[in-house]
Amino acid sequence: MRYFLKKSFPSKKGIYLQIYESSYISGKGSRNRSYRAIGYVSELLKKGIKDPVKYAQHLVDELNKTIPSKREAKIGEYSNNLNLGYFLLKSMLDFLEPDEILNLMSRNKRFSFNLSDFVRSMIYAQIVNPASKHKAFEKVMPCIYGAETFSYNQILDTVNYIGGDYQKLIELFNLQISKKWKRNTSNLLFDCTNYYFEVDFPKDERQYGPSKEERHLPIIGQALLLDEDQIPIGMSLYPGNQSEKPELRKNIENLKERFDIKGRVVQIADKGLNCAKNIYSAVKESNDGYIFSKSVHGKALSKAEKQWVLLEDDDANLWHDVLDSNGKLSYRWKECIDVYDYSFTNENGEKISFKTKEKRIVTFNPTLARKQKVQIQKQIDKAKNMNTIRQLSKEDYGDSIKYVKFITKDKDGNTITPIPTMNEDKIQEDLTFAGYNLLVTSEWKKEATEIYRAYHSLWKIEESFRVMKTYLEARPVYLQKLDSIYGHFTICYLALTVLRLLELKVFDNELSIGQIVDFIRDYNITETLDGNYINTAHKSKALEVIKQRYSLTKLDNLNLNKKSANNILNAELYFD
Repeated sequence: MRYFLKKSFPSKKGIYLQIYESSYISGKGSRNRSYRAIGYVSELLKKGIKDPVKYAQHLVDELNKTIPSKREAKIGEYSNNLNLGYFLLKSMLDFLEPDEILNLMSRNKRFSFNLSDFVRSMIYAQIVNPASKHKAFEKVMPCIYGAETFSYNQILDTVNYIGGDYQKLIELFNLQISKKWKRNTSNLLFDCTNYYFEVDFPKDERQYGPSKEERHLPIIGQALLLDEDQIPIGMSLYPGNQSEKPELRKNIENLKERFDIKGRVVQIADKGLNCAKNIYSAVKESNDGYIFSKSVHGKALSKAEKQWVLLEDDDANLWHDVLDSNGKLSYRWKECIDVYDYSFTNENGEKISFKTKEKRIVTFNPTLARKQKVQIQKQIDKAKNMNTIRQLSKEDYGDSIKYVKFITKDKDGNTITPIPTMNEDKIQEDLTFAGYNLLVTSEWKKEATEIYRAYHSLWKIEESFRVMKTYLEARPVYLQKLDSIYGHFTICYLALTVLRLLELKVFDNELSIGQIVDFIRDYNITETLDGNYINTAHKSKALEVIKQRYSLTKLDNLNLNKKSANNILNAELYFD
């Protein structure tokens, strides 16, 4: 089999490029079929691809590199090195039992396979070896011991199907999790992030496309909700060039409606909540609560509020010290309770004004203060050095631009060439407020330390995004259809959920997600000529913990027969 570039002239638009696949069929000769349409040269030029023919030929060359040589083909079309570590994922999915409902959901599609098998295999592949959907079909799924495999077209079509109604899969997994464990939704963690990715061509092919300055990378935004146990409970996807603030209430309302949550939900967010409309929706329309941070810099606080932040102890203003195990100051805090005014303009252009009672907690962390002052000084030094260089644009300053202002008028009011000078007011403010943070909450009856602990649990959601972006490599380089992109993110979300359940419910934080993923990827077996397997996994703490938790006495054996391998694959979870 080989790939080649076909040029045709189907219309007045000019040259049309396609990648064709050529195969030899015994007794019939060569047969050609279209593998992938690249498009009209004229349209590719408009997209910024400078040399469409060269770009298309490069794609053909890369595809041909993936074809095994005749010598390799004689040895075997598939690798005899198989992943078995994914049995951890399988055990959790077996325990959750989503298969029956998944297959009922897809009945109208009349797939030639079970949707449950597809979802499982995609989760396994995304964790075992995150890659493009073509590599998942070609190199990953066939190397997962006992997992179902699917054709490339089946993968693309089904991922697109999942993305078209992705909230149903999230709802299904929430339903199955709720059957096993009580979901704690008294506090919800919320945050958003953006993903940048190429649509027209992958990273190593950008030389055939527009320059970095010309390229406008499309982005997608992801809003993620965790329950109080830090287990994912909701996700929303939206265009990344939109504000994430509206996504907060949308997620909350969708969650409460789908799961009939009648209680009061306290939303914890590092950002996304800090706007009057979301506060109004939370406390006035939904009887919910909130905890969020508010910057002490710039215009976020009034002059009176900034003065209060810096006030030392007096009768109405008392700082409380929190010490670490060595008796050193960890952080200080103080609080105040008051009624605050808010206003916003609704969709009809009407101004809505309201009052709400809040507790505000200011903290000072000496370690953070030292770190921030060092960072501020670096930016100041950079700005001073840049000021000595003539004809620099504002973009050249980077982040240090906030400590520079440009004089454009002389003392007589005449316009002059901009002269950069240091913004001493901004420098002084940032140095003064280094180490300070302000928490705003509707939960004015709760203790300040309880609010502080709840807010600082947000690191779990930040870790969740890191898992999505690093271990799961969620950026979908090759997918172009919106539903396919959404489907890809849904698979990543479900993979994150399974990993988090393993971390918290199975191993009770004894193993981190990183250790779990490393074990899964490392635990491989190599088939021998006699039909047995050699265990090539390295000894580790994770292996010992997993061996005990699953009662798998042969998990670290060198030689595994087929029965032993299947016993590991089908290991079951039991909870008291």
